[in-house]
Amino acid sequence: MTEKSVTQFALDHERLASANDGFEAGPTFNACLNAHGMYETMRFVLRLSPRNHELMERIESNEFDASAAPADLIQAYSTYIHETIHWWQHVGSTSGLLFSLSYLAQCHSSMGELKEVLATIGAKKPLKGYTDQMLLKEGHSAQAKLAAANAAVNNALDVEYYKYYAYEPRENIHWMIEENHFESVGHGYFIVYGQLVGMIADAIDPEFKILPKMSEWDAEVQRLNAAQHEGFYWRSPVRLPATGMRAIYEGQARFIQLQFLNNTQEEPLLVTDLRDMGYFSGVYVEAFERFLELADAEWPEHLDDPLIGLFLLVCDLSINPTRGLPLDVTSFEDLILDVDVGVRFTKLCFCVKELPHLKRSITEYSREEYVVVSGELTKAAGYDHPMEGLSAVLKWLEKAPGLPKLMEEYRTFEYEPMNLPIRVFLSHFVALCQDKMEHPEFFCWPGAYLAGDKNKKEVRDVWLRHLSLFSDRGDKEGVYPRRWTNRTEKAVMDTFQRFYSTMALYDLTRQWLLKDGPFVCDFRWLFENYDQTQAEAWGNESFKKLYGVALDDFELVQ
Repeated sequence: MTEKSVTQFALDHERLASANDGFEAGPTFNACLNAHGMYETMRFVLRLSPRNHELMERIESNEFDASAAPADLIQAYSTYIHETIHWWQHVGSTSGLLFSLSYLAQCHSSMGELKEVLATIGAKKPLKGYTDQMLLKEGHSAQAKLAAANAAVNNALDVEYYKYYAYEPRENIHWMIEENHFESVGHGYFIVYGQLVGMIADAIDPEFKILPKMSEWDAEVQRLNAAQHEGFYWRSPVRLPATGMRAIYEGQARFIQLQFLNNTQEEPLLVTDLRDMGYFSGVYVEAFERFLELADAEWPEHLDDPLIGLFLLVCDLSINPTRGLPLDVTSFEDLILDVDVGVRFTKLCFCVKELPHLKRSITEYSREEYVVVSGELTKAAGYDHPMEGLSAVLKWLEKAPGLPKLMEEYRTFEYEPMNLPIRVFLSHFVALCQDKMEHPEFFCWPGAYLAGDKNKKEVRDVWLRHLSLFSDRGDKEGVYPRRWTNRTEKAVMDTFQRFYSTMALYDLTRQWLLKDGPFVCDFRWLFENYDQTQAEAWGNESFKKLYGVALDDFELVQ
């Protein structure tokens, strides 16, 4: 859309609505009838409503003149942009890569322990319930025989606690801190970063030639715990950030969506009108309101205001911590300050208050503005410049022995079957970092580039390279791979099938570890012509192939 619309159009609040994705996605979806768009964090699927699918097909077939595009079509495209931003957040930012792959880590990090459990204890579900019962019954004497089981359960719980805290810290810390299994916020970050780096190392750098070395982390965890360093011991006080990952991700996606809509208009959209109409409500505005409060700023009048560009830059810096990955941790005491998205956001907002001239600094949405303003903010906050983190990732291409092969798999979409989901995510993360190194301004302010004068061919090429891999369809149920003109249909379908063939394994392993009751094989969200008997057979076969036991072999712990 290279031209602005000739006339203003009335925004349809319903057309812009999307579902807030949580950890437990709903069991059934029919072309996303419950919202006009959503991205599912544990299924890696972008979904649109049937109406938005219909409108997107009109965009792809070039049925309209960009200067006279129908209002509903433009707004449907803005919803598509919103959900694509969620894909970028989850695959292209360091916080999102950690969040996405932590779900896979619940299986990968404990595979050896779980096989040992089956060999020594037998098939018990849930494993957490069994270990809790044995410890209550036999006390400390049970520790030795439960070592492998405790390790697997604790790893899984550490991931759960990390995700709940990072996602919505202020809403979740009150019940988390009362649970005996919750060690501390810092401990959770130590665990999930160790798992993430370990999975990446297995894929591209098994000898840790370029990745942060994890060998010293255990000693640091023990040191901080023994010293009763705040945030790193059981029942430690927790200093809560102003908001968490969920609000920051949603705020970033919503303001980019509205930035795009604004850029299709001849006159700027008034923020006050949009706010009164309800476009800035709930989770979509939570982060922006915290930004205004902490930065000592007032609501701007229109969407072209530099303050909104600065807010989007603060979001970009917040969701891309550099310590732990790709750079080494140099101060373990500062780990929470360095890597927690909400803490980074809070700290950067305070820095805006200390540097009030930055509130008017984003006017051109240029690479120079991105680099210069990022430099001032990160220096004031004590963080690495974002370009330093991107440079470190690109050095992997030179020094990580397995990465050239992986990026060739990315180019052809012919991925090695072993640990395929990890390889898919990691290769897309690196590819996005490559383009972000060249065009950081586009990934920070895409709404300013996807319509209007800045929407050049180079921009569109970058956009098309980083669309989501998997989505639903408007005319049928299920999940489908995106077609790529530069990749064979066979390669795309093979990768799609292998990627989702692991979903049953990840889901059932998590159930085995943590969920009460019998196993539930509900994969109707994945298949078009769903058959429950076939789904149960598929889940059972996937599980038995790895662990050597069938789902019916498990004794349920009451």
